[in-house]
Amino acid sequence: MIRNRRLAMKKGGIPILTILFLCLFLAACQEPSQRPLKVATSLWPGYEPLYLARYLDVFHTDIEVVQLGSASDVLRAFRNGSVEVAAMTLDEALMLAANGEPLTVLMALDFSNGADVVMVWPDIKSLADLKSRRVGIESTVLGAMFLTAALEEAGLTLNDVQLVNLPQDQHYDALLQHQVDAIVTSEPVRTRLRNAGAAILFDSSAVPELIVDVLVVHRNAIEERDVQLQDLVRGYYEARSYMVTHPAEAHAYIARRQQLTPLELQQAYTGLRLPSLNDNIRWISGSPSPFQAQAQHLYQQMSERKLVQNGAVPDIQALPRWLEGVRP
Repeated sequence: MIRNRRLAMKKGGIPILTILFLCLFLAACQEPSQRPLKVATSLWPGYEPLYLARYLDVFHTDIEVVQLGSASDVLRAFRNGSVEVAAMTLDEALMLAANGEPLTVLMALDFSNGADVVMVWPDIKSLADLKSRRVGIESTVLGAMFLTAALEEAGLTLNDVQLVNLPQDQHYDALLQHQVDAIVTSEPVRTRLRNAGAAILFDSSAVPELIVDVLVVHRNAIEERDVQLQDLVRGYYEARSYMVTHPAEAHAYIARRQQLTPLELQQAYTGLRLPSLNDNIRWISGSPSPFQAQAQHLYQQMSERKLVQNGAVPDIQALPRWLEGVRP
């Protein structure tokens, strides 16, 4: 029996191996645009249209949208090339660019107007009461900038509090279990903590235009992924349209992902402004564009707070061509 099998392999082995090698060769030569375009985000209501688009199956090309545990995880995945596209705050994009990461902004996803907060238990009455207290915060430029802006309201600095580095997926439990006295966090944790009785000391409505989330792509992936990038932006706005035409269904799906009730989700979105297609085109277009002006202003604040060493605005571009391609 064994001998017969060996004979069979000997007689038929060459064609089979040839086919196997041919399949491997064809897979290796597959066009980049035919491979999945990987998009990474953390958990945040402003990123949800990307997941809704995937749920509705409106992408025409192979696009994978993956949720990672924290903003730090997203930045790490983007830096090491695990993903080609990532959702992040503009200050994070500026920091990556300042460190030599070639990236391009595809569009703005949202502008925070109250969704980012400093939260405490009601026994802490004011920002001044945070002096010498433990403040939980994710180790990002945005976290440092936002907390610095909050503390400045009370004449305090980062040196006046005890910083506790916590990824966002630990924020809720950390405050709930009194591991920290205050937490710098955002939606959906904000709404969950409000329901648990926590109070808001400071929110992003006090610092308009400080926090904007953007979708960025590795610059070296633009040419080979152009078709998929166009499909990504088109699919995003198709999902946005569905949120308008079928609000109950869309919000029910998003609420499940955010672990909120539909009413809580509606409240969460009151602290966000999701730009329309035309808003986004206007934000990116022009010379200088509103995007360039905001990036320069934000980087100046980062420099003033000594969060970056180089005072010159890094090379970061935004191209409207994929947004313009969505227009009928």
